[in-house]
Amino acid sequence: MPKGHLEINDSDNANSKSYSLDDLEKLAEQNNPTLIQAQAQIKGEKGKALQAGIWPNPSVGYRGDLMGLPTAGAGEFQGGSIGQEVILGGKLKYSRRKYEARTSAAEQQAIAQRWRVKNDVQKAYLQALASAELLKLEEEMMKSVKDMWLTAGEMHNMGQANQITLRAANIDLELQKARVIGAQNEVQFAWQALTTVVGIDAPYSKLKGRLDEHPAELNFDSSLQKLLADSPELGEAKAKLKSDEITLQREHRQPIPNVSLSGGAGYDQLDRGVAAVAGVNVTNIPLFNRNQGTIQQAEADLSRQKAQVRLVELNLRRRLAEHFNAYKTSAAFVRAYREVAVPQTREKYEIALESYKDTRLEWPAVLEAQRDYVKARMEYIRHLLACQQTGVEINGFLLTGGLVPPPGVTPPGHIDATPQPR
Repeated sequence: MPKGHLEINDSDNANSKSYSLDDLEKLAEQNNPTLIQAQAQIKGEKGKALQAGIWPNPSVGYRGDLMGLPTAGAGEFQGGSIGQEVILGGKLKYSRRKYEARTSAAEQQAIAQRWRVKNDVQKAYLQALASAELLKLEEEMMKSVKDMWLTAGEMHNMGQANQITLRAANIDLELQKARVIGAQNEVQFAWQALTTVVGIDAPYSKLKGRLDEHPAELNFDSSLQKLLADSPELGEAKAKLKSDEITLQREHRQPIPNVSLSGGAGYDQLDRGVAAVAGVNVTNIPLFNRNQGTIQQAEADLSRQKAQVRLVELNLRRRLAEHFNAYKTSAAFVRAYREVAVPQTREKYEIALESYKDTRLEWPAVLEAQRDYVKARMEYIRHLLACQQTGVEINGFLLTGGLVPPPGVTPPGHIDATPQPR
């Protein structure tokens, strides 16, 4: 059972159990596997940073000189030696800094993934609330349609309605039955979508809260300012740019020669005594290979990443504009339905009902007014859901994809050397 799973043992308990948005977000923090993957990505980059700065291991060996010559016997010199390569030019330091910068990029990815999960949980929660409300209204509509069907049958029996009216009532009834089934399926699907992104396996249960409890009143300029200042996507791009700057510095240091030191002690057969040996070698002298090709690659990566930062900024601006377009349109419909359409269709229905009681209106006209009232509330819920979900994305840095694994830090084409990353 996943950690933090809310156990529901029986139907009575399930019926009484309810989840709040806060409950669901906490469960997602514990159970959504993409958050675990994002943390693993950070750990992996930290491991590369650790490995990149480690000194090479020393070497040890046996040494025997002039072995087999008649005057040397078993060898003029018999002994052991130890050697150590000394990396110069700060190459290890820059390698470690490069991967530390990539760790920062991985941390930004983890922040972005947390927002993706949080936003998807909120959107799925709102969808589940809306689906439950729409099911209630479809069931309410079912009562009206069935009443209309019974009325049409009675009027036909009394000769007050023709076959066309009867057939139309039959069609409406069957279609409404299908709509109720569809609404029930939507409730189940919304619950599955919600628990999936949370990362738990739980039977359908109640949700605390209401769809209109989270109104979103947003301003484009302030949202854009917040997005460009705090977007994890932009933070990741800038962290990668820092990594590429350090990579170029690192590759410029690659041609700096290293020094290999060695020393040891042994027995000299000719002089009949202990003697020491020592050696110094300079390696990696940049005569032909000055790392010019790799430097060129690093410069290309840096240039590409500078452009990528600007590209991310532009994409964020465009995506925010798209979201605000949808948000403002749905918000306009929400106001229209909340302030005019819903209250006035209710008043129309109430007036029709009073008129029927005063025998000034036929019953089918009352039922038609009732259906208009239910339809107006359905449209209000659909537009309110769209407005609320768009608001969630705008407030959540436009990030969605709570079940998509976070991407790797290193884009294709970058330089990675193993087993000693540099």
